[in-house]
Amino acid sequence: MRKIGLLSVASLLLVASTSIASAKTDTARERLNHFFTKVSSLKGSFNQQVFSKKGKLIQNSTGLLYLSRPGRFRWIYKTPDPQVIVGDGKNIWIYDEDLEQVTIKPLSRALSSAPIAILTRKQSPDAQFIVKPMKASGGLDWFQLIPRKKSKDFKSIQLGLDKKGMRQMIMLDQLGQKTVIKLNTQSNVPIPGKTFYFKPPSGVDVIGKAI
Repeated sequence: MRKIGLLSVASLLLVASTSIASAKTDTARERLNHFFTKVSSLKGSFNQQVFSKKGKLIQNSTGLLYLSRPGRFRWIYKTPDPQVIVGDGKNIWIYDEDLEQVTIKPLSRALSSAPIAILTRKQSPDAQFIVKPMKASGGLDWFQLIPRKKSKDFKSIQLGLDKKGMRQMIMLDQLGQKTVIKLNTQSNVPIPGKTFYFKPPSGVDVIGKAI
C-alpha cells in the first residue's frame, strides 16, 4: 500500500508540474499573440550585432526605432555609420548620410534593409509563420518563427519576450549570418504621423521612384 501511495503522489506531482509548464507556455504564447495583434506602435532604442557564418562579429550598430502598424516604421542607425530608413506604408527610403544618397524601394523589399519591417503587420504570427516554442533563456520566453513562404532574406527568426513585450530578435539569413537585435522599447505610445514621412535633403542623389 505504501508503494502504491507513493506512486499515486508521484503521479499527481508529475501531472501538476506538467500543467504548470503548459500554463507557462500558454501565457508566453498569449504574450506573443498580444505583441502581434494588440500592439499598434513601438518606440525606443536598439543594439544590433551581425555575426558571420563562423560566429565572428562583423558589425555592431546602435540606434533608434519607431514603428506604427500597419506598414510604417523609422529605423535610425546612429553608430557607427549614420543611416535613416523610413517605411511610409508603400515605399522605403534609405538615406546614407556619408554617401549623400537616398535609395527608394518598394516596401516588400524592406526586410533586407531594416529587420523591424518583419513586424509591421498587425495580425496573428501564425498567418506568416510556423511558430515553435523554444526553451526559456536569459529571463525571456523564446519562439522560433519560420516563414510559411520561403524568404530570400532569412531562414528563421527567434523572438524573446518578457512580461513587458519583445526584448530580442535573432535572425538567421540564407548565407548563414546571424543578426542579434536587443530592444529597449515602449508599446502603444503616440507617435506623430510625420515621423514616417521622408523628403530627400536637397543636393543628394536619389535612386529609384516612389510608388
